[in-house]
Amino acid sequence: MLCNHYDRQTGQYLNSTLADSDPKDDSRWLEPAFSTVTPIPDRKPLTWPFWKDGAWVLMPDYRGRVLYRTDTGERTEILAAGVTPADAGLTETPRPSDEYRWADGAWAIDPEIVARKAKEQAMAEFQHRQANAQTKNYGRADAHAAGVLSDVEEAQFVAWSKYQMDLSRVVNAPDFPASAVWPVEPDDEAIRREVDAKRAAAAEAAKAEAEHAAQADEAGPVDEAVDADTAPKADSSKK
Repeated sequence: MLCNHYDRQTGQYLNSTLADSDPKDDSRWLEPAFSTVTPIPDRKPLTWPFWKDGAWVLMPDYRGRVLYRTDTGERTEILAAGVTPADAGLTETPRPSDEYRWADGAWAIDPEIVARKAKEQAMAEFQHRQANAQTKNYGRADAHAAGVLSDVEEAQFVAWSKYQMDLSRVVNAPDFPASAVWPVEPDDEAIRREVDAKRAAAAEAAKAEAEHAAQADEAGPVDEAVDADTAPKADSSKK
């Protein structure tokens, strides 16, 4: 005869041992305190027997199973039988991502989390672009004010300054980050080629103008031809 032992406070089944017969009456079995010879019922998955009100009752048993906190999504487990995941604020379903929150017994997308993450990502992109632009123009503001930048440096400084203003307009838009369209970064080499081309064109134009002026100087003034027939004649009556 098996003697089934249970916890004195919770009634949770602990173990089974062979019952000792009563030395005074071989037809009887000795039952230690907090035990019973009542057979344990067939246990279903995720259940554990508890002795309640003079009978075995199968209660939930999620010990050893991977569970997740419904408030944070963190992985955890239940250490005691008789507790359901819902009782402990847990679930067997992992949180799909940190954009989800527990609502009405299931994970659901949280629009506030999605919006916050989108803004955080957009601000990180802005800060990266802004830092790069500031690095490009580092030390040039004073040189620009003093007028000591070369024509290429001046063009690059203006381009990167305009780029920073365009970045500010993006993040200051009322519907940022939904409307965010980042401006294209200036291409320093392209700016250099453009300035060189303009400089060469200006030099060519100046050279052509100088050559034209030189040719005009070499030609000198042009005298008007006088028609002999229309020239005034001397008065023959005067001698």
